[in-house]
Amino acid sequence: MRKFFIAAAMAVVALFASTRSVEAAFKMTLSDSDGNSLVINDNNSPLGTGVDSASALGTIVYIGNLGAFDINVMTGTSNAPGTPNLAQLTINNLSISSVGFTGDKTVTVALEDTGFFSPTGSGGLESQVSTTQLPANSNVTFQSFLNGNPGTPLALNTVGGTRVNDAVNITSTPFTLENITTYTIHGQGTGTTLTVQTTGLTAVANPAPAGVVLALTGLPVMAFGLLRRRLKKA
Repeated sequence: MRKFFIAAAMAVVALFASTRSVEAAFKMTLSDSDGNSLVINDNNSPLGTGVDSASALGTIVYIGNLGAFDINVMTGTSNAPGTPNLAQLTINNLSISSVGFTGDKTVTVALEDTGFFSPTGSGGLESQVSTTQLPANSNVTFQSFLNGNPGTPLALNTVGGTRVNDAVNITSTPFTLENITTYTIHGQGTGTTLTVQTTGLTAVANPAPAGVVLALTGLPVMAFGLLRRRLKKA
């Protein structure tokens, strides 16, 4: 079983790396309600204010801190320039944790790539978000954007998942995809560890293949492997 998970993670990385355009501008931006912010560029080119821990193009991994929060593994992937039927961005957060605060704090993660060339024409802008851990009285919102035009926003205040598909028509290239995930995390006082785990997907499909709905399932595997390596080094 362990060999299967390793092979699956390597396959996910290889998929995005093999279709990646080196000219695309792929980046992850993190910010919080205390005024902290980080920009992580794909493969650290150009060098941002945060470090991409992934060597493959089309994959951004951030491991570190954002203000009061510890980002265990935040993984973003892009398959730009896309394929004839599918262009997609995925954001997988294995764990955002914090020990000890009261009131509400927000963490926002924006993932953007400007280098998509296909598919074009009429299709669907698919948005999905799911949570496996969410503190009490906290919530997650997720929204996809195509060339800056917003899709239908999604929201969860409990463990679960939701999705929506918006009709779109792409008439010129390259086009830009972006998704923004916002966590409003309710603090429960000093000495309380709060953990959030979510996965989000933005995709343009033409026509929409059945596999889009299942595309999130392989991403936590990749992030879990990175977290295990981090823990071994600690």
